[in-house]
Amino acid sequence: MRPRDVGYAAFSGILLGFLFPPFSFEAIAWVALFPLLWVLDRRHPLDGLILGFVAGFVGYLIIIWWVEVTMVNYGGLPSPLAWLLAVTLAAYVGLYVGAFGYLLIWITPEAGYARMFMAPVLWVALELARAYFLSGFPWALLGYSQYSILPVIQIADLFGVYGVSFFIVLINAVFWHFFRHPDRAPFVVLGGGVALAALVQGYGYLRLLEVPGEMGPPRPVGIVQPDTRPSTKWKPGRREAIVGDLEKLTEALAADFSGRGRPVPPLIVWPEAAAPFVYSEEPRWQKRLAEIAERAGSYLLFGSLSARRAEGDPRLYNSAYLLGPDGTSAGRYDKMHLVPFGEYIPLRWLLFFVEKFVPIIGRFGEGEEARIFDVPGGKFGVLICFEVIFPRVVRRMAGSGFLVNITNDAWFGRTAASEQHLSMAAMRAVELRTPIVRAANTGISAIIDATGAIRLRSPIFEKWRWAGVVSPRKASPTLYARVGDIFALVCFAVMLLMGWLAVVRGHPRL
Repeated sequence: MRPRDVGYAAFSGILLGFLFPPFSFEAIAWVALFPLLWVLDRRHPLDGLILGFVAGFVGYLIIIWWVEVTMVNYGGLPSPLAWLLAVTLAAYVGLYVGAFGYLLIWITPEAGYARMFMAPVLWVALELARAYFLSGFPWALLGYSQYSILPVIQIADLFGVYGVSFFIVLINAVFWHFFRHPDRAPFVVLGGGVALAALVQGYGYLRLLEVPGEMGPPRPVGIVQPDTRPSTKWKPGRREAIVGDLEKLTEALAADFSGRGRPVPPLIVWPEAAAPFVYSEEPRWQKRLAEIAERAGSYLLFGSLSARRAEGDPRLYNSAYLLGPDGTSAGRYDKMHLVPFGEYIPLRWLLFFVEKFVPIIGRFGEGEEARIFDVPGGKFGVLICFEVIFPRVVRRMAGSGFLVNITNDAWFGRTAASEQHLSMAAMRAVELRTPIVRAANTGISAIIDATGAIRLRSPIFEKWRWAGVVSPRKASPTLYARVGDIFALVCFAVMLLMGWLAVVRGHPRL
């Protein structure tokens, strides 16, 4: 293996990194893997492992370097340890791309048509594995890079984000085959790729026309973005000021409507952990928030903490509470999928030292079930922060007319992570054909329609309130909502089958 080959792999990684915010060069997705595929020809599988790892590590270090900022701001970790975690995480994700390189060579030792078709199968199978292993980290899957290209992502209502990833890798493989094997009907292969692209685009444009007719009448929803600083949020002396800001923004939102002779939105949403205390144990603040809901005359959804104390072991929950217009409780949802190194410690037996730096990490419990609330504006499910990046979690709320995602992206600082987070929410809207209302502590608050189009968005690090409209879904569930990740699971099964056949054949390069 020559240094030039490593350079080609690293170049693929750079292209992968530049697909995602803040760069968002979406168009290069169709050739981003071309350099890597090129250097995998006539290589030993171990070379494929190394070259794939280089591409993945470089790419994801560009994409998720912001982990250092988050670990410092949220977890309170020292910067050197935070950088170590960021590099480790990029290396971990890079291993999946390394596995892609290894398996592609091992399963298809003779580069040709078989390799062209196996490339997208293996890529999707490994993306699925990454979404589940160690509770999952499906951040920046390849399909998310196209979130702003609406005709391309509409196939997600059939195959999920994995279908978009499959399409991208297949087009890359078509280009690779066209240039690498000009003696094997190259124009037939290229023509097939063009036909597939036309089919995907055609479906996309058709669905963009059809989806509005599958929605019900528009319903107003209010969003409050308080821009509370993480560094002071949990200080007891700041509670009055924080709740006071939320109250003023909510009253201003209500006044915007009453001043125009229009009814207040039936639902007003505050962000994740907007109420900076353990709400379930604070009668004084329970009364205060009930009064705010009463004065607004609207349902009020807000994030706060709840606690369950069993046998002296306090367990905190990241929760969303709903208060009715009369101030009474209308239910609570507890976050089901927690943030690693933020709300729990993965591999605690190995990473025991992390808790010594930040004792609160690891004290959060997991919610046990999805919750769908019913208000005059329609039925909605709640997703708290990180949960929106997991299709399997969101699918549990497929009976909702719309979804509400409350989050606190202040931990990301002024990095691209907020935009990356928003891009994944947009894909969930397409998969289920369900609009999403997003309320963030400091942005990006947004309303996303059922085509994935971002119709309203806030600035970051600004106090902001707005009322937009959502059109709740009235049609039957999408194919993806009904069958889930069956497409990706088929790819995973094909990977296992082809791997088993390679073992049976006794491939000498194993």
